[in-house]
This record gives sequence, structure tokens and C-alpha cells, in this order.
Amino acid sequence: MKVFLTGATGLVGAHTGLALLEAGHQLRLLVRDQRVAQAWFAERGYQIDDWCVADMRDREAVAKGIEGCDAVVHAAAVVSLDTRQGKETMAANLAGVDSVITAAVGMGIQKILYVSSVAIFMHPQAKSLREDGSLAVMGESYSGAKIACEQKVRALQTEGAPVTISYPATVIGPDDPRLSESNGALSIFVNRFIPITTSGMQIVDARDLAKAHVQLLEDVPRGNYCNRRYVVGGHFITWSELATAMSLQLERPLRRLHIPAVILRWSGMLMDVLRKLIPIQFPLSSESARLVTSLVPADSRRIIKEYGFKFRPTSETLADTLVWLADSNHIPAQR
Repeated sequence: MKVFLTGATGLVGAHTGLALLEAGHQLRLLVRDQRVAQAWFAERGYQIDDWCVADMRDREAVAKGIEGCDAVVHAAAVVSLDTRQGKETMAANLAGVDSVITAAVGMGIQKILYVSSVAIFMHPQAKSLREDGSLAVMGESYSGAKIACEQKVRALQTEGAPVTISYPATVIGPDDPRLSESNGALSIFVNRFIPITTSGMQIVDARDLAKAHVQLLEDVPRGNYCNRRYVVGGHFITWSELATAMSLQLERPLRRLHIPAVILRWSGMLMDVLRKLIPIQFPLSSESARLVTSLVPADSRRIIKEYGFKFRPTSETLADTLVWLADSNHIPAQR
């Protein structure tokens, strides 16, 4: 099977591409920076020679790239929790869905996978994040963009389009082509402090997510495509448990900063205001504060039941990721 894959210079796209290659499939990669992707795959023993070098919003280039492919995986996305970039984030991600997913449907591709996020299910009344859960209230930059894209893709499913949707939680893992937002957060926890507040972190290993994507793409669809929706959530861990687990792996204590949820949320809103006046690089916003303090566990029972899927232990994911962060000089070398 020849797969047209977007987002190959990101953590999710790169590992998904690697898992597809290891399963015997061929790739055509949509990238803006061919050198980064080419070097990453070459380091893992794969020479990629089929490229579509373009922006995901370039409809003509994307359509040309999809020609001759049997399947499409859309893992690319603009990720930003900065409210100043909300409109740009929304426009870019919607345009990407139109260029890739809508185009693939129109071209008759029968295996299409769209990578969404469990964040779209973070409705204030949600007790767990499930495929059949209510969508979150739209409004913030990244979450709002993902919800808008979700609505567009679901409309295609309702019309009978052969689209499967995956909903990853926070994706971390080693061998990141670039420092992703989530791996970057781990480096901040090590180099600065880890917030101890309500809720916690829902972690899925990039390698596990990639395996799930291969299974979902290879599967022969059964029934209505509106049912082709799968949470790939991994494991939930509280902030205190995360601090302890990371400290054990690093063999040194991390600085813990106990912050009440209300204080963290107000601080996020204040940072949004200050960013409009002065340049601030610290990754705290009203959206990130909401995610940090109100996340509820994701429910991955559907993919576990239907595919016999198993997630590796969080301790293994953290160990491998921290080693990679140290080897890549994002955190001090482990003892």
C-alpha cells in the first residue's frame, strides 16, 4: 500500500511513517523541509525517494501528491496555544483539512486517516474523554481549531466518506525530529519546575500511537464510517505521580511548584494580556492552564477491545523520552 503522509517532520507523523515502513508499506511524504525528514528516516535505515514538498494548504500541490496513492494519513497540524495566533491557527488547520482530507475523498481514496485530539472532548461536564462524548466549547486557539476541523471531517463521514479518526492524548516519545510541544513541556519540567495542581497528564507514547495508526489504516472498514472513531489515550497520571516518576528516572528530585488551579488559570489569562504588550516566551496561556488543571482520563477501551491493543507502561515512555532529551541536549545529562 502506498500512503500519502503529512506531518512527517513532527513527532506523530514521523513515527507513523516509520511504523508504516516497518509494516511493509510505501510512503510519499508531504513536507516543507525535505532535509529534516530525509535525514530522520535515513538514520533509521530508510531512504525516502518519493516527496511532495509543499505547504499542506497548497491544494494543487497536495492533490498532485495524492495521485497514485492508496491511502492518506493527515497528521500535520499547526499547534499553538497562543491566543494571539488563534485566527491563524484556525485558518491554517481548516485549510489543511480541505487540501488533504476533502481532496482525498473527492479523488476516491478508500483509506483515509485523520489525526485529531482528545482535547476536543474536554467538555466542562465530561467525566472521561470518549469517542461518543460531547465536543468541547469552541473558543480557544488550538482546541477551537481542532473542533472546527473535527466538525468538517465528521460531516464527510456522515456523507459516507471513508475517513477514520484517531484521538491521541498528549503524545511524548523519543526520536523527535523537532522538539514537539509535549516533549518541550517535559524539558521545562526538568529545567525549571513541574506544576503540582489538580488533574494530571494523559500520556500516549508516539510509538504506540504509530502502531495504532497502522492498524486502523490496514483494517477493512466495517459498517458506517461514522463509527470509525478511536481514542488512543495511553495512561493518565497525576502531576504529583508524574513528578515522582520523572525524578526516579532522572535519579534526582525535580523542583515542584504547588499551584492552586484557580491561581494557575488566572495566571494564564494574565499572560494572554501581557503577550499583547510585551514578548513573553513562557508557555502559559489561558488554554494551557485549562488543559493542565481540568483534564479528565481518556477512555481507550474501544481500540483495546476491537484490536487487542496494548499500551506500553508510562515508566518506559518517560525513561526513553528523558534519555533522548538528555542525548539531544534539551535537559542535563542523566547521572
